[in-house]
Order: sequence, then C-alpha cells, then structure tokens
Amino acid sequence: MLHTGDTYFNGRYPYIDLNSGGSTNGYIEAAKCGLMVIDEDTKIIPGHVKVSNKEEYKSFLQMLETLRATMQKAIDDGKTEEEVKTDSSLTKTYDDLGFGSGFINSERIRLTFYKSLKKSNLKSHCTN
Repeated sequence: MLHTGDTYFNGRYPYIDLNSGGSTNGYIEAAKCGLMVIDEDTKIIPGHVKVSNKEEYKSFLQMLETLRATMQKAIDDGKTEEEVKTDSSLTKTYDDLGFGSGFINSERIRLTFYKSLKKSNLKSHCTN
C-alpha cells in the first residue's frame, strides 16, 4: 500500500502549491519516486478520488510529463503567460478526458506549469 495524499489526483489535474515552494518538476519527481517503491499489486491511496494502482499512477505521471513538455515548448516559443492561460489547445488531450473537471481547472494547470517552468531548476532526488 502506498498513501500518496495530495501528491496524486487520479484522473484530475493536481494542486501544485507554488507559493509554498512546490514546483512541477518536484511534483513529477515525487511521482517517479513513488513508482520506484511499488509493484503491480500495490494499492495506491490518493488524497482524493478512488483507490488506484500502478498502471493508473504511471498514466498520471505521463500526463504530468506531457504537460511539462508542452508548456516548456510554449515558453521556448516565446508565449506569454496570458497566451498560455487562454490557449486551451495546450491541455486539450487531457481536458477531453476530464482532467480539468476537478479542483484545478485547465486554465489553472496551464498557469501553474507556466509559472513553475519559468523559474525552473530541474534536479532529480530519486535514485534506483
């Protein structure tokens, strides 16, 4: 059993508390660390929604990594915060799956990733 608390919102965009020192890169690293200590039989208790499993947790990590790459490209292409905020195409794939229907909507996750990546410092804290 792995209790992830609010570091995992199965099927929803996560709350990443930038004001308290959180970051998208740190959130992704936390998911990677969690995956390193579980197997296919492990039950995962997220902070919200239903009990989960390794496959769903891997899908959540994939969503985070996809959004990070998409938002980093937008930043590299010179998009402003306002452009990212209003560009629903950046999150459309996951919006269509219902990820933006929770506490964190699509606009908010785009802004969170944008703001976090603009001041990014990618460090890995997980080891095999």
